[in-house]
Amino acid sequence: MTLRTLFAALLLGLCLPLQAATEVIPLNYRTADDVLGVVQSMLGNEGKVSAYGNQLIVNASPAKIGEVRVLLQQLDTRPRRLLITVESADSNYQNDRGYRVDGTLSAGNAEVQVGRGEVNGRDQVRIIRRSTDSRGGGTQQVQATEDYPALIQVGQSVPLTTYERDHYGQLQSSTQYRDVTRGFYVTASLSGEIVHISISSNRDRVSPSQPGVIDLQSADTRVTGRLGEWISIGGVNEQNQAEQSDFLQRRATQGREDMSLRVKVEVVD
Repeated sequence: MTLRTLFAALLLGLCLPLQAATEVIPLNYRTADDVLGVVQSMLGNEGKVSAYGNQLIVNASPAKIGEVRVLLQQLDTRPRRLLITVESADSNYQNDRGYRVDGTLSAGNAEVQVGRGEVNGRDQVRIIRRSTDSRGGGTQQVQATEDYPALIQVGQSVPLTTYERDHYGQLQSSTQYRDVTRGFYVTASLSGEIVHISISSNRDRVSPSQPGVIDLQSADTRVTGRLGEWISIGGVNEQNQAEQSDFLQRRATQGREDMSLRVKVEVVD
């Protein structure tokens, strides 16, 4: 064997391990899009990876392909199935108190009628006392796969009627339907016993005190908590107070409205 032949054989032996190879690696649980970015990041400039159906096509050295297989053993695991529960609660309290006098006052030749005037020759006094206390809310549940988004939404189309006068002064009505919905869009991922939740929720309702008005409640956040425990998303607490008084009339109004939202994630299997 000549020196030139020996040198060529040694050079070929050194280059063979560095030559790129192409290998198709099937996935069992994760989709190719789920792991494509992580695998390419690990390869860097030393290889390329692409998706074909639910398979990865890896073009790299045999050593790098071996590293990809080790990485996929950690990534391509069965995702857990989760039960996600969202609970909302609200309470509304309204209290009206006051009085109103209806009658007729005379001063010399002048006569002033207040409110509806006399009834059967007698002034009328009305005592205003009205109180409302309502509680509502609900629970929504959806099963989802870990790391995959889930959406649940229910509702109805409600007719809302508005009134306005035309060019001739005639009162015209117009009815339009408005979707009143409640639901949530959520993605949950697990780190041991800790759950990370990205959630967008909404809860619309027809106002019990103002006809034709839709009350809106929404939340959009990311929270962390323990599996199987309630995690508070947010809440609203509002109070109002008003007083009105004039000649022979007085009315005071007090109100309070509380709303809260929380979420819980449990492992189904």
